[in-house]
Amino acid sequence: MELKIPRLSGNPLRIPLAMGEQLYLVGANGTGKSALLQHWVSSLGGSSVKRISAHRQTWLSSGNLEFTARSRRQFERNSKSWDKDANARWMEHSAEQRQSAVLFDIVAKDNARYRIIGQHIDDKNPAKATEVASKSSSPFRQLNELLNLATLRVALTNVNDEEILAQHTSGGQSYSIAKMSDGERAAAIMAANVLVVQSGTLLLIDEPERHLHRSIIEPFLSALFAQRQDCAFVISTHEIALPMANSTAHIAVLRSCRWSGDTAVAWDTQLLKSGVNLPEDLKQNILGSRPRILFVEGTANSLDLPLYGTLFSELSVIPRGSYEEVIRAVKGLRSSYEYHHVDAIGLIDRDDRTEAEVSELAQEGVFALDVHSVESLYYCSDAIHSVAHRQAGSLGRVSDELIAAATRNAFRAIHDDADLAERMAARRSERRLADQIMKLAPDWREIIRFGQYLQMPSTMESPYADELVRFRGFVDSEDLDSLVARYPLKESSVHDRIAQALECGSKANFERMVVARIGDDANLARQLKEYIKPLADYLDAEPPDEA
Repeated sequence: MELKIPRLSGNPLRIPLAMGEQLYLVGANGTGKSALLQHWVSSLGGSSVKRISAHRQTWLSSGNLEFTARSRRQFERNSKSWDKDANARWMEHSAEQRQSAVLFDIVAKDNARYRIIGQHIDDKNPAKATEVASKSSSPFRQLNELLNLATLRVALTNVNDEEILAQHTSGGQSYSIAKMSDGERAAAIMAANVLVVQSGTLLLIDEPERHLHRSIIEPFLSALFAQRQDCAFVISTHEIALPMANSTAHIAVLRSCRWSGDTAVAWDTQLLKSGVNLPEDLKQNILGSRPRILFVEGTANSLDLPLYGTLFSELSVIPRGSYEEVIRAVKGLRSSYEYHHVDAIGLIDRDDRTEAEVSELAQEGVFALDVHSVESLYYCSDAIHSVAHRQAGSLGRVSDELIAAATRNAFRAIHDDADLAERMAARRSERRLADQIMKLAPDWREIIRFGQYLQMPSTMESPYADELVRFRGFVDSEDLDSLVARYPLKESSVHDRIAQALECGSKANFERMVVARIGDDANLARQLKEYIKPLADYLDAEPPDEA
């Protein structure tokens, strides 16, 4: 087949790609890698193209098979239509159903093989059955071999066509595929997607390194390529070690692209010959002159990673779970800087920390948001206005009317929740009271001195009453920004109602739109960075000396 990349210079770049060959797309953030994959999905069409998106969902509610053959065919027709939509560049329609579909497909392929073998047995032709069995391997066996080659010690089994279970290869009890680790499940789903496609398919894999450690992804991809020599692969990646490890692959370098509305239409691109090193300036663009790592709270599937990864695209953003783990990771790397020259930085939620606490953390390279949590960035007025502007252009609405509707919906949600004010005031007071109690706790000397009975204050002043007055004041003045910035409104329906008013379908879609808008709307990115100004200022300053 021949792939074409429209170029800024005019004539398209033509790339012949045979079955069994791979093409890597490399380039810095914003150069249009995902947009080029979307261009090919839309322009090539047909059943011969399969895209595995960068924003793919990797979690599952269960390992149960929820499709019938009929509903699976209908979903395939729908998904082909969705995949051609321009929004598919950043939003995956029916994400969980897609994962359920691939589970159904691999079971169906496994069953089809056994039916053929069984038919030969029924026809009293065991020699033919043996021949078929020897020439074709069970899809589950292939899948488990791929996981093993990626050093993932887990195997999957199909239980009576009802549920897919996992089991560690060292033994132990079986468990649902939904309970696998993020990396194991991500690898299993990607492998299943590749194994079930028809021969002659062009597979477009966007950022295969997401959710997988570098030590895993290289052997895993190599095994995938070897397994499907009857398919061609295009891999978009930020991990330049991947094309460097594949000496026979084609490499297309993307430096920039031109947009027409929401669609990329032309690229500044260069095709490298197999085995040629990447240009040094591209390595600098992708890796930076000195590695800088931003540790954030949450997991690979939480809200922190996509927002901060887009807002600070020049950094390697790594989720570490709790704020304690973020602080520990930063301190650990900074204490051994002379051995690795990695500039480690942390970003955590404000969580009612005092100015003194925030300042002390900043001295250690850990910065706190100027608002309660990452949700406060997603639902601030700047983000709402940017998404409203995009929706107005896409849906033929008036942006001011969408913004007004979002505000009305938010306050209706607040008024409809009878005890929301009390809950928010109590949640805001919770940490401050816990800190006060911890400060009053005796140290080891006092514990010895007091003996069996410790002396603690019987009463202490609570900030709850003042916080309740403050919350109600913000509601009375319809100050949505202050409410979003100060309180954990994710524990209410406010976020859902805002997303509904903006016609996003769900708050998950709204949050994905915010991330996409950060990449497209420089003004929004600048405004959000104001909520983390000390970190932004630190990044704008000179990096630490290499001494």
